[in-house]
Amino acid sequence: MKKIFISPWVWIPTILVTAFFFSIPYISDWITAKPIYAKYASKAAPLMVRAIQKGLVYPFGKYLSSSKEALIIFPYWFLVFFTIRLLYVKTQKTWKWIGLGIAVLYLFLYCFPDTLLLLDNNQASRSSGTVSNGRLENAKRVPFRGDNFTTYAFWGYLTGRTFAHDKVKATILDAYDICIETCPETTFALGEIGFCNGGRFIPHITHQNGLSVDFMTPMLKDGKPYHSHHLLNIWGYGWEFDKKGHKDNVQIDYETSAKHIYALKQAAKKHGLRIKKIIFDPVLRPYLLKTEYGKKIKNLPYTRNRVIIRHDDHYHIDFEVL
Repeated sequence: MKKIFISPWVWIPTILVTAFFFSIPYISDWITAKPIYAKYASKAAPLMVRAIQKGLVYPFGKYLSSSKEALIIFPYWFLVFFTIRLLYVKTQKTWKWIGLGIAVLYLFLYCFPDTLLLLDNNQASRSSGTVSNGRLENAKRVPFRGDNFTTYAFWGYLTGRTFAHDKVKATILDAYDICIETCPETTFALGEIGFCNGGRFIPHITHQNGLSVDFMTPMLKDGKPYHSHHLLNIWGYGWEFDKKGHKDNVQIDYETSAKHIYALKQAAKKHGLRIKKIIFDPVLRPYLLKTEYGKKIKNLPYTRNRVIIRHDDHYHIDFEVL
C-alpha cells in the first residue's frame, strides 16, 4: 500500500487534474479576450467554466459551492487514481487478458455498432425540465451510421453521447431519409446529443433532456461533398471558417445545410415535435437563407446573436414536444 501511495502514477495525474481545475477560469479569460469571442463570451464562458469544474468533482458538484469544490478536488482525484493504481497492481497478471478482451469487444462493436441498440427498451421516452437543466427517461441511442450519415466519433458513440428522446431519434432518421432524395451525394455527420439519462453534458451547457442535437455542417471541398471529423479537428468541432464560410479549399455547403434543416422541419412535424431553436452562426446565416431551400426555412426560430461557440462547423437544434 505504501508503494502505491507514493507512486508517481497517483500523484502526477492528481496534480495535473487539480492544476487544470484551478486554471480553467484563466484559460477561459485568455480565450475569450480574443476579439472573435470577446463580444459574445460574457454570459456563456462563466457557465461553461462552472460546468467543467462541477464535472470534475462529479457527482458532488451539484451539492457543493465553488469554494468547497476547491477543497475536495485534490483528495477526490487522489482517491480516484489511488484506487485505479491499486486495482492495477492487484490484477496486474490478468491485465493483458483484460486488454485483449477490450480490444476484441471494441473491434466487434466497430464492425457491428447496432448491437448496442438492442440494449434500448421499448417504452416511450419522457423529457423533463429544460435543455439546460433537465433529465431523460427511456432514451434511445441513434444508430452509429446509416445509408447517408455517420456519427462524428466512435468513442462518442461508445460512451453514450448520442442518446435522444425517441421522437427526436425518429425525426433525425426520417430527415436523413428525405435527404437521400434531395441531396443524394452527401454523407452527413451527426454530432452530439446527450446521455442516456440526460443531465449535465460536459462541455455543453444544454443537451440535458434529449431534445438538443448537434449536426455537423455539410461541406464542399473543390466543389464536391466532403466531411472530416477526427482528433486533429476535434472530431469536426474544430473548424474555423471565415466570414463567408470558407477555409482554404473547403467551404460550407449552404444549399445542403438548408435542405437538411428543411427535412428536419418536415420530420419533426410528422413525429409531434417542432423546432424550438436553431443556433447557426448569425454572420453566416444570410448565405444559408439565400439558397433555394433557405427561403423555406427563413421563418424558423434562429438565435439572434452569436454565442461563444460560433456554430459554423455545426448547427445546434433544440426540439420541443407538442
